[in-house]
Amino acid sequence: MINAKWIWKKQEDYNRYNQTIIAQKNFKAENIESAQIKITADSYYRLFINGEWINDGPCRSWPTHYQYDEIDVNSFLRSGENQVRIIAKYWGVGTFHNICQQAGLLAQLEIKNENDETRTIITDDSWQVAEAHAWISNTPKVSIQMEPQEFYDARLETKLEFLDAQVLFDAEKGPWKNFNPRDVALLTKEPFNFKSFLGANIVQRNQDVHFCIPTARLVNPGIIEANHNASNACGMATVVELKDASQIRFYSEGFSISIDGEIAQDRSYDLKAGKHLVLAFVSNLIGHQKEKVIRLQNPPDSLKLKNPLDEQFENPWCWIAFPEYAFADTDLKTYVEDLILDTSDVIEKYKIEIADLFKKVKDIDSFKLYLRNRAQNLPFEKMFLHDGYWKFSNRKVIGDAKGLVENPSGLIYDNGSMTVINPSPDGDVELVYDLGEQNCGYYDFDLIADEGVEIDLYGVEYITKDGEIQHTKNNRNGVRYIAKAGANRFTSLKRRSGRYVFMTFRNQKSPIRIRNFRLIESTYPIEQIGSFQCSDSRLDQIWQISARTLKLCMEDTFTDCPLYEQTLWVGDARNEAVFALSTFGAKDIAQRCIKLAGQSLERFPIVGCQVPSSWDIHLPAWSFLWGISVWDYYFYSGDADFLKTTWDWVIQNLEGAEKLLDENGLFSGPFWNMFDWSGVDDKHRTVLHNSMLLVGAINEAQKCADVLQDKDRQAWLGKFRERVKSSINRFWDDERNSYIDSIHGNGKLSNSISQHTSFLSILYDIIEERNFEAAVENMLNPLKEMVKVGSPFAMMYYFEALEKIGRKDEIIKSIYDSYVPMLEDGATTVWEVFPSSEFRPGGFPTRSHCHAWSSAPLYFLNRIILGIKQVEPGGTVFEISPRLNGLSWAKGAIVTVHGPLKVDWSAQNKNFNIEIVAPKNVKVEFKKNETLNDFEVSVIIEKSE
Repeated sequence: MINAKWIWKKQEDYNRYNQTIIAQKNFKAENIESAQIKITADSYYRLFINGEWINDGPCRSWPTHYQYDEIDVNSFLRSGENQVRIIAKYWGVGTFHNICQQAGLLAQLEIKNENDETRTIITDDSWQVAEAHAWISNTPKVSIQMEPQEFYDARLETKLEFLDAQVLFDAEKGPWKNFNPRDVALLTKEPFNFKSFLGANIVQRNQDVHFCIPTARLVNPGIIEANHNASNACGMATVVELKDASQIRFYSEGFSISIDGEIAQDRSYDLKAGKHLVLAFVSNLIGHQKEKVIRLQNPPDSLKLKNPLDEQFENPWCWIAFPEYAFADTDLKTYVEDLILDTSDVIEKYKIEIADLFKKVKDIDSFKLYLRNRAQNLPFEKMFLHDGYWKFSNRKVIGDAKGLVENPSGLIYDNGSMTVINPSPDGDVELVYDLGEQNCGYYDFDLIADEGVEIDLYGVEYITKDGEIQHTKNNRNGVRYIAKAGANRFTSLKRRSGRYVFMTFRNQKSPIRIRNFRLIESTYPIEQIGSFQCSDSRLDQIWQISARTLKLCMEDTFTDCPLYEQTLWVGDARNEAVFALSTFGAKDIAQRCIKLAGQSLERFPIVGCQVPSSWDIHLPAWSFLWGISVWDYYFYSGDADFLKTTWDWVIQNLEGAEKLLDENGLFSGPFWNMFDWSGVDDKHRTVLHNSMLLVGAINEAQKCADVLQDKDRQAWLGKFRERVKSSINRFWDDERNSYIDSIHGNGKLSNSISQHTSFLSILYDIIEERNFEAAVENMLNPLKEMVKVGSPFAMMYYFEALEKIGRKDEIIKSIYDSYVPMLEDGATTVWEVFPSSEFRPGGFPTRSHCHAWSSAPLYFLNRIILGIKQVEPGGTVFEISPRLNGLSWAKGAIVTVHGPLKVDWSAQNKNFNIEIVAPKNVKVEFKKNETLNDFEVSVIIEKSE
């Protein structure tokens, strides 16, 4: 039972953006036998006991099913005086990871003594709380998916005014309901040192004047969302004052700009001495970029900016509001081109109005005539954000700084060795370090510096061979730290990923000494029981980087990637669970992803695509893959009790889908109807792959119904399946021997055809017998005009279909073709898209260099080369049938619910010898295949304890 109170610092507004507090409680304890703390927060906490860092949390959860962490803290307590200290943050903004309600912290420490007496210490008004000003609140979000960026000013560490905590609610009386303990392992904290020093540069001190504006939050104050379809309708104005004629150049993201009524396409203006009105309006009214940027590039020294409403006002810009164009709609109906959006007329009217204003407003007088009633002065700190990322993303190297760095490898090690960085009169000094492989965790450093030195730390995944840096698009992957005088010790609060880290020192006047700089690796605590080795080291490397990728995409849930999003995408999680169960045996995280997605049915007619999230959107393919994942988990585990807990969700998801069948009997809706990064014609209500995946979900639900002996649902499922299957088959194009991709809103049939519909129709037993061979041909030898598989995500389903038609060796060939180029490029993790893909969101060889939806080699190398195939639910029966594929030996293991199952084989001189070690209660059967026909086969089967 939780008796603790929700507490925070007393304030008027408990939904303030990006606020941080420190809460602490001192107490005495004696004769401690055991101790456990239950703790949670909205939105984040870091727990310390007696100065020891214990844990970060909470795990993500829906507000209606809120979770707390349970942690054994006995070893951190001592007889006598003790202190619990908690850093708590409230985001106050929507992310793809949670739905903020309001600021709140809750903790309950239960201490049992030798006499079995329990003392309970709860958060209440006896706690001391202070606002932690050192964490600057006014920062932009890391990305649309994530929370506000971290910016720490150590000079403000002592600015702590502790007061009695404000009690907000009893545990169950707040906006967080149905408390449950965390149902997944706590994340790790493992020190991980950098492997090498790559160099030191002098980078130009950028003189640009940068303004970052939180347009969506200013237009829609207090709203908690992360939708694409929230208005950014606004503008801003300032006056440029010049002593001499000068050229002025602006850079902008999301703004159209005029000066004295002129709109220069290159945003470069030749201006006379005097005053000039700058007018800017948001150009993209909706979208995921909710912080817009205007930057004056290298302005002349004589330039001054003055507020057009009041030259003496501290903010040189005034705000221009358009309340009639303010809206915040959900995204459940915004991703289809042939659908008229509810907001489309508003967007068009806004565009017309700002075009008219650009024509009319040419000077201060016309500004006051046409915009005085809209313009208002806002404090600079309210209107603009502290954004340092642009300095890194626009860095310009002007020299080599190696001569300024003493003992550059010293900071790699946690010892007394120091790295010394001397200042440069020519620019800022930048150090570059390599972790040796991609990783994810917290930056941690220990240095001595002058007060006011700025230290920017930014991570990247990829640097080309000629030195070009891949800045992950729309992601501020770093932290700014401002030093206090003397010793500085810091561990970031944000888990970040990357391989290369750039450390830039600004405002430096004297040498800086760094004793230690490292990453504290933080992932789900995997146990790598699964393994794979063979006579081709390339396959070994592919397996290993696939395993590392999967590990880095495991937090409290499976995530798509550790840098770009850290989001539980439900379709990605289906793939990742299949890989992780056989490699790591990670049952708790697989169950948790299923449950979090199932709980989304309280909000949506079908399962949400990324959960829990402030982005309200459907990606139906993911909803149906969730249904498939339920059977996956049961088949692996044999856990009928868990299947029973999810069964109502499975049915509710399919009933919701049935209501969305159109007049053609196909699943149809104004959703994000993608399945693959490939160019499939999917921007329409009715896309055939959705209906095929729906059939796949029905197939697995029928198996679940058999296990649960639900005859009524089984009858309904059978009729439902036949209805959708027959509807799909009406859209086979006999001339092109393929299904069409989609049906357009005007009833026109798509001209596009793809591999996807053929392999899905085979995989889910949809294809009619007369068209089966044509579908196989589309898989193996697609026509030139046919859309090919574009990403390793969809390749998973292509591989499953190949296995189904007995073309397993084609899978191994495809792994060679698709993954060896990653190795040749130096990849330490597997990519979001293939190097050869024509459809590449984000540019470079791939947008994300660590994407676990691509880790299929973990599954298929063991399944085909080792030949390990589970036959019965619950891992009680396995078939072992290795395929040689030109290899002379292979060995490895998978994880079953009963323990590891190991295979070790060699093929030499026409002799094939295989040893199989299986758990004692697992039945294994060796099955010879055609690749072994020319060999004398020797099989040894042993049982492990």
